[in-house]
Amino acid sequence: MTETPLRLGLVGLGQIARVQHLPAIAANPDFRLVAIATRGQTDVPEGVALHSSMGEMIAAGGIDAVVLCTPPQMRYALVRDALLAGLHVFMEKPPTQTVAETQDLARIAAGTGRTLLASWHSMFSAAVAPARDILARRGMQAMRIDWQEDVHKFHPGVDWFWQPGGMGVFDPGVNALSIAVACAPEPLFVRAARFRVRPGEQTPVAADLAFATPSRETGFDAHFDWDHQGLERWTIRWTLDDGGVLDLSRGGGALALDGKTLLDEPDTEYPRLYAHFRDLVRSGRSDVEIRPLMLAADAFSLARRD
Repeated sequence: MTETPLRLGLVGLGQIARVQHLPAIAANPDFRLVAIATRGQTDVPEGVALHSSMGEMIAAGGIDAVVLCTPPQMRYALVRDALLAGLHVFMEKPPTQTVAETQDLARIAAGTGRTLLASWHSMFSAAVAPARDILARRGMQAMRIDWQEDVHKFHPGVDWFWQPGGMGVFDPGVNALSIAVACAPEPLFVRAARFRVRPGEQTPVAADLAFATPSRETGFDAHFDWDHQGLERWTIRWTLDDGGVLDLSRGGGALALDGKTLLDEPDTEYPRLYAHFRDLVRSGRSDVEIRPLMLAADAFSLARRD
């Protein structure tokens, strides 16, 4: 017997929604996009209702779940209202502007019996599972993250990143942090951070972090740069306990061990995420991972600012 497709309402029609969410929804027969809530008039797919707010969309009825692609500063109230209205919720990363807000939403979801997904899409990249398995077997004595891209290329004209709660370079940087915590065989702690903040802005455009683990105090660091010129660099290099080198590149699309390619695959993160959301809804579970957001929050707490 075929399950009835889950009827989705999408809130926020920015670049990430258009580039990733709309194609992933359209390609999955377990979902049907029935409504979009966004500011102003815009083109929407044929047969999809357009609303000016999520409240208006919920009042119109006919949806089972909402997908939140709004800035994180406004996310908490929207997710709370959707859960209390009896809807399942898929949150684009970062889930909210604070750890406490995400934790409270997990509490509300449990109380209402609805599914809540904090969608760290990079955790669903092809390299994560094999990297985690290798690190579990062979240990980790060092780690270097380099996450560098040009914000103007991927988010032209967007300024909420530079306001309190916008996270600045950690908006893309949490992708690396999500991979790091998913793969590391033991917890990661931020030990030091240095931010570069441009005049008139409140969040960093670049950052350098030092990490520790319960067994090692040094050897783990990261460089994030959202003002990078040239080809994007989304890499993590782990030095294994036996001296081997594990290289993740293309944001998790490729993985090599001691220079030998283990995998090199196209981007399938969002299709995998939506399959995961479907499985969570069908089994009555939630997935509210907070460790990437906690590491970013710890960096803000410890940072020296230039």
